[in-house]
Amino acid sequence: MELENLLEKLKEIESRLDSLECRLEALEKVVNRGSINIQVEVPRVILEKKPLDIRISEDELLGRIILLVREGFFDGGRTAGEVANELMRRCWHPKDLQHIRPTLEQLTALGILDRVKEKRQRGKGSKWVYRAGNMQILESISSG
Repeated sequence: MELENLLEKLKEIESRLDSLECRLEALEKVVNRGSINIQVEVPRVILEKKPLDIRISEDELLGRIILLVREGFFDGGRTAGEVANELMRRCWHPKDLQHIRPTLEQLTALGILDRVKEKRQRGKGSKWVYRAGNMQILESISSG
């Protein structure tokens, strides 16, 4: 019985050896030709951007600053102090002027404004200047 098992194993090994020899011959033919061509397909990833609508009331500080953007107030670049002065001039300022700078930062994060550090004209140091960004602002008129 053991002899039969050994003969069976030997035949299996011979068949595997024949298969490997055949594959080796095929590889040698390719190598002897001197060129191996490999084709690889690389997937292309397409990121789809969908617009996200954010509704902001003109009664809020955020909405009032957006109105200034639409009017071109930020086209030349403005500091937070200049924005506060304009809001006070129009009687649009919040009770606490501390909310203006975070609101400008929020509009910068949304892409409505761009923030750039500029050198002060007088004195040392630099200041943050806000300019109109590339975000398109649409107007929606509510009836209510």
